[in-house]
Amino acid sequence: MTTYLSIIIAAALVNNVVLVQLLGVSSLFLSNSRLQNTIELAILNFIVLFSAAVINLLLFRFILLPLGLGFLKLLFFVAISSSITKLLLQWLEQRFPLSLRQQKLAFYLTGGNSAVIGVSLLNTVSRLSIPQSIAYSLGAALGFSLLLIAFAALRLRLDSAEVPAPFRGTAIQLISAGIVAMFLLGFAGLV
Repeated sequence: MTTYLSIIIAAALVNNVVLVQLLGVSSLFLSNSRLQNTIELAILNFIVLFSAAVINLLLFRFILLPLGLGFLKLLFFVAISSSITKLLLQWLEQRFPLSLRQQKLAFYLTGGNSAVIGVSLLNTVSRLSIPQSIAYSLGAALGFSLLLIAFAALRLRLDSAEVPAPFRGTAIQLISAGIVAMFLLGFAGLV
C-alpha cells in the first residue's frame, strides 16, 4: 500500500506531467475568466486522462504486445482517448448543456491532449507492474487536474496584483510556472 501511495504522490508532484515532463502545457495556460469553468475542465481531464491511460495500458500489454502490433500503439491510444472524450461529451450534453456550450472547444481538445497521450506512452515504456502503472496514471491525472485549477486561481490573483508592466500577462505566468516547477522538484527527496 505504501508503494502505491508513493507512486501516486511522485506522479502528482515530483514527476508532474505538465511542469516536469512538459506534457499538456497548453492546457495550463488556457485562459478562462471563471474558476468554475476550469474546475469542470479539470474534472473532465482527470476522467479522460486516467481512464484512457488504464485502457491503453491494458490494450497494449494484453493485445498489442502479444500480437506483435506494438508499433500501432500511438494510433490506438489517440483513438481510445478520443472515443472516451466523445462518450463523456455526449453524456455532458444530456446533463449539463450550458457547460458544454461555454467550453465546447476546450472539452473537445481534451481527447488529443498531449498529457493524455503522453501518460499512455510513458506507461508502455515503464518497468512498473500493471497495478503500479495504474497508480502512476491516477497520480498523473490528479497532478494534472490540480495544477489546472491552481493556475486558474493564480491567473485570477495575478489579474488584480500590481505586476510591473514588462511582466504582465504571459510573462508572469511563465515565471510562476517555473517557480512552481522548482518547488515540485523539491519533493524529489521525499518520495
